[in-house]
Amino acid sequence: MSSFDDGAPQKLSTSALAKALELPSQQLFSTLKDYGWIKKLEEGWALTSKGEFEGGEYVHSKRYGRYIVWPPEITEHPLLQALEDNRHVTATELGKTVGINAREANRVLAELGWLRHSIQGWELTPSGESKGGIQLENDNSGILYVVWPQSILDDAVLKRQLQNVANVYSQSMVLADDLFEQQTEFVSIDGHIHSNPALLKICHWLYMAGIAHACNRQLPVEENITADFYLPAHQLYIEYWHEPSAEQSGSLAKRMRRREIYQQSGFKVIDLEPADLEQLDEVMTKQLRHYGVRVI
Repeated sequence: MSSFDDGAPQKLSTSALAKALELPSQQLFSTLKDYGWIKKLEEGWALTSKGEFEGGEYVHSKRYGRYIVWPPEITEHPLLQALEDNRHVTATELGKTVGINAREANRVLAELGWLRHSIQGWELTPSGESKGGIQLENDNSGILYVVWPQSILDDAVLKRQLQNVANVYSQSMVLADDLFEQQTEFVSIDGHIHSNPALLKICHWLYMAGIAHACNRQLPVEENITADFYLPAHQLYIEYWHEPSAEQSGSLAKRMRRREIYQQSGFKVIDLEPADLEQLDEVMTKQLRHYGVRVI
């Protein structure tokens, strides 16, 4: 067991070493295991004789218990330098390139067939493996995730799809009345055409979340009334109630009649308002889970 001398350079925990190397901590733990410097035990990580030779040692903390630290100069080790030169990126970093979050970036990767979502997390597919993805597991939670070689940032297909997603989110936040009046068509990533960018965003979200849906679905009543969205597997409707000032009187009347039908028939429906678009992922996830719909 070791203690630190006040005048000595501060030694680095493995997580701090990962930060110094600008690597995901789980990637470094996995790599050090592959190098034979550490091994995984039931109670946590342990040094091997090779790891001790490279300068690893234990310290004890009342808060964290026993953990491994490394000398600061380990950052210059040729193996770690090679690892740094071949740095991998996470979904968070991929999303940052276009201004979307990690969850949305992972959905893009899944839509491309490079990932699949399971109860254990994000699993690498053969197609993703061919792109250089590496499957990792969070030691604390056991959740699976994937990191990617930096070269993936230059992949033309991925760049295009990430930008498409970012464009949908950016465009759909513009809900000005003149867009409705112009009756501009907005095409979702799944090919559905909408009359306004708010419906585009909702449609896009449903598709990227892996939820089968119909648009402008005829309600099961004698009148010619359609719903904004319908989830057939769950017999659930979704309605976006945008500003009355943005609608013509005839359209507004139909929407009010639609509200009456939902109330009278007892259909399951999720009601969305303009304010919900600012936090659509959180709102939709909560609402759908209320109806037993699994969201990736």
